[in-house]
Amino acid sequence: MYFAHSGGGGLYSVSIFGARAVCVRNSNMLFNSVSKINAGIVSSCIVGFALSYYAYIVETSKEHDSSYEAMCDISEHISCTKAFMSEYGKGFGIIPENSPFYFPNSIYGLVFFVNFALLSVSNTLAATTMLLILGVLANMGSVYLAVILYKLQDICVVCISTYLVNAANLTLAVRKFNLLSEGSPKKRKAN
Repeated sequence: MYFAHSGGGGLYSVSIFGARAVCVRNSNMLFNSVSKINAGIVSSCIVGFALSYYAYIVETSKEHDSSYEAMCDISEHISCTKAFMSEYGKGFGIIPENSPFYFPNSIYGLVFFVNFALLSVSNTLAATTMLLILGVLANMGSVYLAVILYKLQDICVVCISTYLVNAANLTLAVRKFNLLSEGSPKKRKAN
């Protein structure tokens, strides 16, 4: 026998004969929280995609026109073009030039942010675990490239903005993972 009560902001279904009450409201709260995190990840990925696209435009424009000056080139030591055109601007400085994977770093960014956003829409624990792994790898890449910027004695506004987007994505992925693992059947059985 089941009773349903609607009031106080949620719908509660309670089984009189069951050993445990099922709370629909908690499920709705979890869904709303995860939906907000997904929206945050997608929004962050849109910003990351835009930054990567801008980086690609700057790099290709500079390759075709050596007199091209990007908006992000503020001074000698605050220049995105200096970073993009360095030996580390393609293949992260570690992929050989004759490799089929030798692309501008911005291409990797474009592909990454699209895939990260698409993966974030899935609310499974497996997909969220993959988000965590990708987020950690992206942040490791950000640290590597930040060290390169330091060695180049350059401040790249676009690069640093991308590092911040990667940090935001990882933070959101961790929050999503925590929410989903709290609501997983294995976790509930343990309680």
